[in-house]
Amino acid sequence: MDLPNTGFDPNLTYFEHNLTSKKIPNIFIHGVGLNNTMWLPQKKYFKNKEVIFYDLLNHGRSQKGYHKLFFKDFIKQLDELVKFLNIDKFNLIGFSIGALIAEHYTEQYYDKINKLIIIASVYKRSSKQLVTVKNRYKMALKGESISNDSINRWFTKEYLKTNKEVYNFFFNILESKNNDDFLPAYKVFIESENYELDFSNFNIPTLIMTGENDIGSTADMSKMINQKIKNSELYIIPNSKHMATYEQNRLVNTKISSFIN
Repeated sequence: MDLPNTGFDPNLTYFEHNLTSKKIPNIFIHGVGLNNTMWLPQKKYFKNKEVIFYDLLNHGRSQKGYHKLFFKDFIKQLDELVKFLNIDKFNLIGFSIGALIAEHYTEQYYDKINKLIIIASVYKRSSKQLVTVKNRYKMALKGESISNDSINRWFTKEYLKTNKEVYNFFFNILESKNNDDFLPAYKVFIESENYELDFSNFNIPTLIMTGENDIGSTADMSKMINQKIKNSELYIIPNSKHMATYEQNRLVNTKISSFIN
């Protein structure tokens, strides 16, 4: 499902939006290796709201070919998109690496954020957790597919058994990506602990969510972020893993909706 309005900004960032009034818009940032289509349940649910979905650098239909990427590049991309769309203040919703980008953006431009929603963010990973993600990165560097492993970490077994079309949907996205584009972005995610965040300016209402059985972006990590951010609330999404936005989209969408309203 595409939203009614699509386009590219001057930096060739692809975006879709439904900006029909002067209400505060909601901007969604997807996860690494994916694109804005991962938000399909949210596009349907929020189709009558002010929403913007876009593709990160080296992802989807946005500008590709970056051999090195850093958080500053993703921050600049988002800031130039909101300037292009003449948006002064907005709600920001980020998933996984998108959550990290949202956090880094808020650290720098907290005056532009009305409300912040962090979904499935990593934070202070243990040495064991870092070894696991670095091993996956090494596999991808060698050209080995990590798609099946990713999807099985993202969804519960029960859900995948009865939703084979969802498995195929995500498998096709992951398998069709270009590794030369994916790896520089994945490296930012792998090394995110090197980019320390200062949460002292995070005075805006913040909602922190993750799946109760997410082994990569754990509930404990979200609890730590909750303790760091003043004026934040925590919601652990039941019966879900990393991709709770999809598997438990009714719970997630209802929570987002009540929070932004």
